[in-house]
Amino acid sequence: MIEEETGPDYHLLLDPDEVPVAASALRLYLGDQAHQPEIQSLGHAVLTELNAPPDERGVLSLPLSAKQMKIVFFAVRLLINDLQREQADEREILWRIIEKLPDEHVMRAIEL
Repeated sequence: MIEEETGPDYHLLLDPDEVPVAASALRLYLGDQAHQPEIQSLGHAVLTELNAPPDERGVLSLPLSAKQMKIVFFAVRLLINDLQREQADEREILWRIIEKLPDEHVMRAIEL
């Protein structure tokens, strides 16, 4: 059976202040998951896409496969849990990113 190439499963729209925070979350997550090559590969592909130019409004449309979406979700959640109250601005940005993604039940159903 030949598998057809399809487009991304999801487009995450990131505002300009969300892009560096998402990249930071991914780098932290990849550092923690260094022993899993598939996660490393998927995460690095997302980091590359985070360098793409934004649209004329400054919004970056980040095309994600289901697996990449799961990695972004859990990377952002990990950073939220690691930040202290003094980092409220960054936590607020991370929560905005989480709100743009499907809920945790959807993410847990995606197999890596």
